Amino acid sequence: MERKEFLKMTAAICGLGLIPVGLVQSCNKQSNSGPTNVNFTLDLTASANSALNTVGGSLIANGVIVIRSSATVFQALSAACTHEGCSVGYNPTAVKVVCPCHGGVFNPANGAVISGPPPSALTTYTTSLSGNILTVKS
Repeated sequence: MERKEFLKMTAAICGLGLIPVGLVQSCNKQSNSGPTNVNFTLDLTASANSALNTVGGSLIANGVIVIRSSATVFQALSAACTHEGCSVGYNPTAVKVVCPCHGGVFNPANGAVISGPPPSALTTYTTSLSGNILTVKS
């Protein structure tokens, strides 16, 4: 084998060796931890927030998914999946938070990963209801 052919072959083999690293890194993005310094209110009498007037209702506001799980209990979690940042949604029938991009499933009570590729739980936030005003805080 001539030197020129040897160098071409070596370069090709080295190049092929880098492809799997690129594929692994493309699906191993930094974890999305959700918004910080969260502090907002939702007026439950406003039509934009009407989904929260029904148990099982949910909406996304300020990067947070807010879920009404009972007459007096609300959950608030980061709306960005920790896998690749896709916006999650709430499935009231299954009582689970689901990421439509890669099938990640989270527990709505504490944000824990139930299944799928997400590397960590969704960030949780505290909620408090005073009359018709729901406050969500970090």
